[in-house]
Amino acid sequence: MLLGVVLHACLAYMGPYWHVHDRGESGVLIALFAFIHGWRMELFFLLAGYFSAQVLRQAGPVGMLQRRLRRLVLPFLLGVCLVLPVAHWLITTAQAHRDDKKVGAVVLAEGVPSLVRRGDLVALQKVATDDPELGNAQYLAAALGKTAELTILLNKNEGRLAETLLARLHGETALHAAARFGQAESLRVILAAARGQAWEKEILEAKNDSGLTPRAVAEDDLAETLKLHRLLGVVRPEADIVRAQLALRGQLAPGASPDPFFARLQAWLYFPLFHHLWFMWVLIIHTLFFGFWAWVQSRYDLPVMPRWMLAEWTRLLWLIPVTAGLLWWATERRGFGAAGNYALAEKPASIIFYGLFFAFGAALRWRGVEPTRQPWLAWVQLIVLNVVVLPLAFLSAWTPQYPVLYGLSCFLQAVLAWGMCFTLLDLFQAYLARPIAMVRYLAHASLWVYLAHFPVVLALQMWMANWPVWPVVKCGLVCTLTLGSLLAVNHWLVRRTWLGQVINGQRA
Repeated sequence: MLLGVVLHACLAYMGPYWHVHDRGESGVLIALFAFIHGWRMELFFLLAGYFSAQVLRQAGPVGMLQRRLRRLVLPFLLGVCLVLPVAHWLITTAQAHRDDKKVGAVVLAEGVPSLVRRGDLVALQKVATDDPELGNAQYLAAALGKTAELTILLNKNEGRLAETLLARLHGETALHAAARFGQAESLRVILAAARGQAWEKEILEAKNDSGLTPRAVAEDDLAETLKLHRLLGVVRPEADIVRAQLALRGQLAPGASPDPFFARLQAWLYFPLFHHLWFMWVLIIHTLFFGFWAWVQSRYDLPVMPRWMLAEWTRLLWLIPVTAGLLWWATERRGFGAAGNYALAEKPASIIFYGLFFAFGAALRWRGVEPTRQPWLAWVQLIVLNVVVLPLAFLSAWTPQYPVLYGLSCFLQAVLAWGMCFTLLDLFQAYLARPIAMVRYLAHASLWVYLAHFPVVLALQMWMANWPVWPVVKCGLVCTLTLGSLLAVNHWLVRRTWLGQVINGQRA
């Protein structure tokens, strides 16, 4: 839980992919992010499964569901109702602050694209049909939602989209731009110009340099969308972009004509509402599935996982290839680590991926197989995994155009995730098996800190964004101030109150 604070603090210093983009970027913080992100959630779900099985042994399926859901649902609802509204407001404020900087003026600001920015319709009418900037201008007009300018530019080549030449646009068309930025009117203009033409299906299925169609960039390429959002100077809040993308997806399928009500319902179900609380929603789903499985298993005496699948020297033979395949599915051949939709309609791939760790942890406790205790070997594993496996897995994770190389990345990410889980379990048992007061105190405070940290981190990142200070120092300050303030609030106002009982289920 507490590492989640560090993870989110690092994101502002890794480029224009986070809600707050700091003036400085740091390779050290990118490495720290990769180290944490490669195993943190996987270990969390493994431990969640382990302790869920322990409660199941004590209380049975119904008792387990009552106890676990009480510990999960109440804090989750507390965070959704009290923390997320503040977080959404800060995200919108941060986005507006970034838009005010007008950094996009340096991209597509000359030639024909400059006419689009100025809205000079007369000059656009005089643009030659073979102008090399025609594709870039169409892209910019679609991204900004300037339909009058876009219509003129499309008429230059009888409605067919021109090729973009700017490297930063990744070989995309104007339809990619409309999909990326959720510009419904731009999308309508482009599809109307192509309707009935021989190339209508072609533009819907056109792929950029990363192999993504317009529908794909609207579904799962938000990080790149935010980067281009900043570069092009598109003044539109991130939340509005996401909502619009979701509503447009059905229109991007060849021959599709979606019902408006269904489109709005889909947009609501897939809107990334939960942000940092997404894992609690996924864990609630896993707990319900586990309770149902336990009830069926006890009623019909179904077989459980055989011991050879849990043994130290055989479990990796099936865990790593299965996990690598699930990563390939969950990440859709790009990116480091499995990410979800952060929405009510969570991706099946993410649920199954983290469900594997949950199920394995439950099986460990259910069958009574404990991790081995070999501290010296665990230290060797820790070094090899983070000095050799982690860099290779991270660097090869951004190669969707090379399926073999990305497949290798998925394999290495699986090795990293399971290797770190087993290594850390061994180290925990070797050094943290006896009760330690400080560890117990932090464990009780960790859920409160995680629930409340997101708005605090965002506010501090916004405050420090323009400080001429080394990013590592600023990130350290964000972590220190966030953890310090929330631990103080927990000590004086939370842990011995009704709020502490809601979050921790007992007096801390």
